[in-house]
Amino acid sequence: MKSPLKNSPPIPASLAPLGRIRDITPREVFAIQEQLGVNSIRDLIVAINNKRLETVDGLKPVQIKNIKRAFKLYKTAGSRVPLWDARLAGDELLRALSQFPEVEKAALTGSLRRGKDTIGDIDILVQLNEADHRKLLYKLARMAQTDHIIAIGPHHVCIVLRNQLQADIRLATHKYFGASLLYYTGSAQYSDTLKSLATAKGFRFGPEGLADSQTGEYVAGERETDIYRQLGLDYLEPELREDHQSMTALQSLPPLISFNQLKGDMQIHTNWSDGSESIAAIAKYLSHTFPQYQYIVITDHVSAKRPNHVLPPEDIFRQTAEINRVNGLMGSDYIKKGVETDILESGDPELANDILQQFDWVVASIHTDFTRDNTDRLIRACENPFVHCIGHPSGRLIGIRPPYPVNWEAVFEAAARTGTAMEINSRPNRLDLNDNLVRLAVDKGVKLVIDSDARTLAHFDFVKLGVSMARRGACCKKDILNTGRWEEIAAFKAAKLQLLRK
Repeated sequence: MKSPLKNSPPIPASLAPLGRIRDITPREVFAIQEQLGVNSIRDLIVAINNKRLETVDGLKPVQIKNIKRAFKLYKTAGSRVPLWDARLAGDELLRALSQFPEVEKAALTGSLRRGKDTIGDIDILVQLNEADHRKLLYKLARMAQTDHIIAIGPHHVCIVLRNQLQADIRLATHKYFGASLLYYTGSAQYSDTLKSLATAKGFRFGPEGLADSQTGEYVAGERETDIYRQLGLDYLEPELREDHQSMTALQSLPPLISFNQLKGDMQIHTNWSDGSESIAAIAKYLSHTFPQYQYIVITDHVSAKRPNHVLPPEDIFRQTAEINRVNGLMGSDYIKKGVETDILESGDPELANDILQQFDWVVASIHTDFTRDNTDRLIRACENPFVHCIGHPSGRLIGIRPPYPVNWEAVFEAAARTGTAMEINSRPNRLDLNDNLVRLAVDKGVKLVIDSDARTLAHFDFVKLGVSMARRGACCKKDILNTGRWEEIAAFKAAKLQLLRK
């Protein structure tokens, strides 16, 4: 009998993703489609779960195993991962690439360079010396980090890493490195807008550089700044390159916020509540690891209503004594006494004002009723004179819980009116406020605070993610409250108190 796997037609468009997976041939896809009626990826999931692949004539057990394995890898490589995880993987790849003698330098591109909150795959651009690039492609496919190859071409290799992330590595020479970096950083819409602008000015723009559209003569390409200059544009930071509006609306901005400009971390949890480290250990670690920090704020959860992983109100004075003791040992007022209090359904903080006013910094956050419209609740919290900042304002947990319904224009107007700051919570699963809300808040005149919300020493680096969100929201130093000295924060608090007591 003639095998159903021979002389098969091309893979149908609805199943095209399968054709890009190693170990799945067009013949196998055609047999599955014909015999099982599979016409989409969803159909294939059902067929695999119901063990129907085993009924396809002509498919051997080893082929079925390969299909299942390849589909698992396809699903993983096609999913999005948190920015933090992608950065760790990307940095590891850059370190590995730097060991190859053919590599002069390498840089992250794509959504990872732009700092998006989730990443589909890791994009890297490699600048080569004069060595044979085919030798490097061979090495890339056999790195310790490589699980298997998806595709390989003259100047590009696509691999799945052992952690199951997909990595696209492109090669460029010194002459075109800047152009390729600009082009592959994207976004696609931004790159298309650049190409259109170049065409209007008589140029042709692509990863191979900027060239005269009439003569084909090379004009620029070594550095991104050279291309921007030729097009009559100011250099635009990668975090802002998302759409066509970036081309004009974000020109001539002051320098964006940088991590080194932060003077302190203003939401930290210790082993007095749900953290794992002592106040003394945290202070010692941060004073050495982040020497630019002039202050840190301990903001353990305090609640009489939540029994677990919180600081009981009666322990506030004991913790204050411990903070004073550690400050005494350090010979400074480095550690500030803060608190995170729940926002009740009414919008009032759980802790009474006579307790709140004892703290140097008060963060109020919603931890219940995530599906209701919380506009009035947040506005009410802003109107409390002793609430200095709203924590993780939208309540989202990336990939788990969407933001709750809120009229953000109304909330940010209330925050600006009352002198209340909004947090950019830097935890990888929060990044809250996100970039769009950051930009809206700044437009409304709201001050922002970038916090780590750390529970362990390893969490303090998260604040760099918050800086990325702030940069994507076009924040400058003046927009971020904790770029200032503590005296400036004290003045911010005093101004709110005076404003609301009129």
